[in-house]
Amino acid sequence: MPRPTRKLAAVPEAGASEQSAKRTKTSGAVATAAAPPSGLTIKSLSVRSRSTKGAASSGGMERGDSAVDLCSFKGNFQPTKMDGKSSGAPHTLKYRVSFTHGSKTISPWHDIPYRASAKTYHMMCEIPKWTRAKFEVATKEVNNPIKQDEKKGVLRTYKHGDMLFNYGFMPQTWEDPGHVSADTGFKGDDDPLDMVEVGCRQMRSGEVAEVKVLGCLAMIDDGETDWKVFCIRVDDPLAALLNDVEDLDKELPGLVDTMREWFRTYKLAEGKPLNAFALGEQCMDRRYTEKVIQETHGMWRDSEQELRRLAAPETLASPIL
Repeated sequence: MPRPTRKLAAVPEAGASEQSAKRTKTSGAVATAAAPPSGLTIKSLSVRSRSTKGAASSGGMERGDSAVDLCSFKGNFQPTKMDGKSSGAPHTLKYRVSFTHGSKTISPWHDIPYRASAKTYHMMCEIPKWTRAKFEVATKEVNNPIKQDEKKGVLRTYKHGDMLFNYGFMPQTWEDPGHVSADTGFKGDDDPLDMVEVGCRQMRSGEVAEVKVLGCLAMIDDGETDWKVFCIRVDDPLAALLNDVEDLDKELPGLVDTMREWFRTYKLAEGKPLNAFALGEQCMDRRYTEKVIQETHGMWRDSEQELRRLAAPETLASPIL
């Protein structure tokens, strides 16, 4: 499917001045792409406006005409109105958790707004911290339930050990495998953006939270760009202290290095090679991360209907907003 040429739209500031990206080094690092020049910006993709007026929600609101307007409000979505319904026996290949909002069946990938406010975003947890079963949103199934990943009929777990963080995805984003990132040099991994929530408490699989984004790593996994977005729940005890990647280094020293090494080495236990990182292995700052979010939201927006059809060729779920 050919992709239109897009240029990145301006991202609204969260009130703080732009901070320069910090380089954090680790010993034994594998070869990576060269560090980006100062003032780096993502060169491709700013969202092409696609009018969706007339697709009003039951609350009388309409989708906006720009990426920033689209779902930059909570609208009639409230995480507390979400319910998960399980089917199939737990710990089996048939186990699924599907979701409703109020009385309406929804796709957590396509129907939950990516923005919770002008400064915050939504995240759905797939794998709670301190667990290792590899749950994920089923991007190729109708309404995208959560399931446990499998390989050759065997349920997958992280052999490396328990997750050190709440792991999930940002709705309404997509890393397009037909697009090669100008900054990493690799194509997208065909999934929503991965979210790494570094707060104090364990989330539940399928739980939706409002989060602040802090920074991101450009992981390269099997020749594909796989962004890892660091975030924190807005109701976390540390949330007031964490607004950008430099705050992570200040308030939680060693966290970024530890997370990078976890992502670098976790496949060794499966007999696979180390993962690598682009952008000089830097954890990029909040402002850069929000550009990545806008870019991948634009990819999702331009391809939303096709992504729905791939999962449900005969039935298209209607959005709640």
